[in-house]
Amino acid sequence: MDKFDFNGKKVLVTGASSGVGREVAILLSKMGAKVVIVARRESELKKTISLMEGNIHSYRVLDLADFDKIVETFKELVSIDGQKFDCIAHCAGIAIPIPLRSVSMSNIEQIFSANTYSFMALLKCAAQKRLFNDGGAIVGMSSWAGVYGQAANSVYAASKGAMDAFMKSAAKELRIRNIRVNTICPGGIRTEMLVNQAVKSYEANTVADLPDGLMLPKKMAEVVIAFLSNTMQYISGVAVDVDEAKNWEG
Repeated sequence: MDKFDFNGKKVLVTGASSGVGREVAILLSKMGAKVVIVARRESELKKTISLMEGNIHSYRVLDLADFDKIVETFKELVSIDGQKFDCIAHCAGIAIPIPLRSVSMSNIEQIFSANTYSFMALLKCAAQKRLFNDGGAIVGMSSWAGVYGQAANSVYAASKGAMDAFMKSAAKELRIRNIRVNTICPGGIRTEMLVNQAVKSYEANTVADLPDGLMLPKKMAEVVIAFLSNTMQYISGVAVDVDEAKNWEG
């Protein structure tokens, strides 16, 4: 049996307007999944749809910093076609480097809402039998920063560390329904996020300007797909480093 066959599976991909999320959506479409993609930028969501195979996919413009709206939208997406979700690839998030001396409550709320609370909202939805099928899988894009830390990025690191901690308890709670929950913790990836940061980690105006050594979104998408697939059926409740053993001392 082809363990990377997603035929008949309905999958939600967040952050699909660019980067890893876009690549995950494209790969899933090639593997037979019915994919629903969400992000804030409609024009980029339409571009992602145009790159996907098949005509069964759809998109929804959604601000993933809005906890209640995520839950409401998830319910709507199930009611539209009557089909529950089987998988979630949570690839959305923001990174805003902020030195400790400049941290504010608004910074904390902004970063945690986008990175952590959004993941919590999605797992709340997965916990409802009328919205998410037994035997499914959920993968959240965390970060090496949540494990190893990073200077001038403590709030971002804390948001990812909290995401990993939440995942571990969620995995235990959802185990009875054979729903697997994991996070992957990559180092730097060649995406727009690194280019568009308000306080930049890299001096680059385009993705092409980013330095060599960063991981490629398409390769990272393959890791996400593997964790969503039956290949990883015995793996749940773990935060997995994906950093080529670099440990990103940064």
